[in-house]
Amino acid sequence: METKPEVKVLLVDDREDNLFSMSTVLERDGYVIRTARSGREALKILLKEHDFTLILLDVQMPDLSGYETASLIYARDKLKHIPVIFVTAHSYSDEYVYKGYQAGAVDYIYKPINPELLRAKVNVFAELYRKTHLLVAHEQQLREMNNELENRVRQRTEELTDKNAELERANFELKKVNNDLDSFVYAASHDLKAPVSNIEGLLASLTDFFSPEMLEDDNVKMIIGMINESISRFKVTIHDLTEVTKIQKSIEEDVNTIDILEVIEDVKVGIRDMIENTGAILNIVHNGETKVSFSRKNLKSVLYNLISNAIKYRSSERIPEVDISIGREDEYIIISVTDNGLGFNPNDKEKIFTMFKRLHDHVEGTGIGLYIVKKIVENCGGRIEVESEQGRGTTFSVFIRVKPEIVLI
Repeated sequence: METKPEVKVLLVDDREDNLFSMSTVLERDGYVIRTARSGREALKILLKEHDFTLILLDVQMPDLSGYETASLIYARDKLKHIPVIFVTAHSYSDEYVYKGYQAGAVDYIYKPINPELLRAKVNVFAELYRKTHLLVAHEQQLREMNNELENRVRQRTEELTDKNAELERANFELKKVNNDLDSFVYAASHDLKAPVSNIEGLLASLTDFFSPEMLEDDNVKMIIGMINESISRFKVTIHDLTEVTKIQKSIEEDVNTIDILEVIEDVKVGIRDMIENTGAILNIVHNGETKVSFSRKNLKSVLYNLISNAIKYRSSERIPEVDISIGREDEYIIISVTDNGLGFNPNDKEKIFTMFKRLHDHVEGTGIGLYIVKKIVENCGGRIEVESEQGRGTTFSVFIRVKPEIVLI
């Protein structure tokens, strides 16, 4: 709560009775009163105290007149703000009144003094002083608040600058690690091709030494089949790893305006056997806007993974049904693939896009497909979102920019 400032009034008169009468009247209003018997005494007081609200100054005084005293008061910068009211027993002509105003007076009070008039005039300046003091206090508060805000902004800016620098360093290190990882994956997938081919060739050569009877043995058949199956899975993994490096090294390849519906038909041809064997139903809905600037090969890879997964991870309790919708939202073409399959725990949303991560092990796969899908989409400035409910199904939504931008991740 604001406290009222102290109002100090300096009374200057060479007569003690005048000082006493004015003090008696003004003290009733709670003002702090200081008195001086001459102009020189008033100036001595003002040398030490600059916080007076008002000075009541007698005009006719020995040694220094009221006019001379006022002129000396206003000659000092620290005292110029204090208003002066002249007190006089004479009614002066306009010329003398003008002289008083030139000396710095703001008003006149004539003797004999009317107590109510004195109180009223002093009260005007007291209220003005209080309001001025309040404004100054508020201005100071605003200045302090502004300084505090500036300090906070400066501190926050410094923190953000440090965080940005830290983020840039982390991003640089991450890019370096990604580049090293890409180089390793490329080298590993390339170097593993020859040993796998050698194993495949050696197995073929080994079987040439087996007699027809041995080749017909169930145990031998089982072992050879398991080896061939492992070799096939190994080759698929190497192929997928090679695809990962291709995405990083050739993301600008083959970008053209393509029709999404045509790519979906290509995918359906590629998984025809899967569709027929499972009795899967594919529904396609669109608003007529089905063309997008994208790599046909990459879009086919995205849709192949999403549609084939929707069928592969089907529920044994119902016929697989896949709804594919194509629409436009702001700067994105959105392709959504919704199935009625197994679904998964929503807490595993981010895990499914991790390389080699699989949530269902009863279906064959390498765990690289969705990682590749995410890479393809994000490298072109898009994004992929997923919503799923365990036992009910999953929806993947691919957001492709209408005007694609290449983003190295």
